[in-house]
Amino acid sequence: MKPITKKHKIKKIPSPALSRLCKIYSLAEELEDKGEISISSKDIGKRLGVGSHNIRKDVSYIGETGTSGSGYDIKKLKAHIEEVLGLKKERNACIIGLGSLGVVIMNYQKDLLPSLIIVAGFDSNVNKLETIKISIPVYPTYEITEVVKRENIELAVITEPDRNIEKISERLMQGGIKGIINFTPVILNPGPGSVYVRNIDIVSEFRYLSALFTLSEKE
Repeated sequence: MKPITKKHKIKKIPSPALSRLCKIYSLAEELEDKGEISISSKDIGKRLGVGSHNIRKDVSYIGETGTSGSGYDIKKLKAHIEEVLGLKKERNACIIGLGSLGVVIMNYQKDLLPSLIIVAGFDSNVNKLETIKISIPVYPTYEITEVVKRENIELAVITEPDRNIEKISERLMQGGIKGIINFTPVILNPGPGSVYVRNIDIVSEFRYLSALFTLSEKE
């Protein structure tokens, strides 16, 4: 196998390719834990549901190459993606919405993603803040801007719908937040260049799958 070229100039990575590289990294983690040594672009593509040419193109963005005979060295591929994308860099985060999903993320974050350091939780329900039992400091949502600045928080995860969600996103941006993962049905679109947003609407995903079931039954 060809060695990783450290001096390779990293190209600008398109968003779809970046998303797949993160999935390739997760797959490499899983395979390494199982003791696997190598994997071909064809096998990666099968697991991710894309063509092998997409995988080769994606990996080429970070300067890593495999061989047609034995594919990618899993350990080296994982390490290179990790280095180039900074996936092990610790980043401070906060959770907004301390319902069931928010509390689960806060309690199990260290197992799921050790590099994500949750340093604060927020909720608009002050009564909930007084009764919730977690080890991480919690605050009312009107303190978001101050706490985000003070704790150098880069990433926010919004887990519950709130009628003031637009105001919440404004407070986050005023605090200097860099990215938002939004699990609510409300689509956040703060505009180009201001903050990165990933809108993940679980309700719409459920409806999408339900619609697929219905349409397949009619065929």
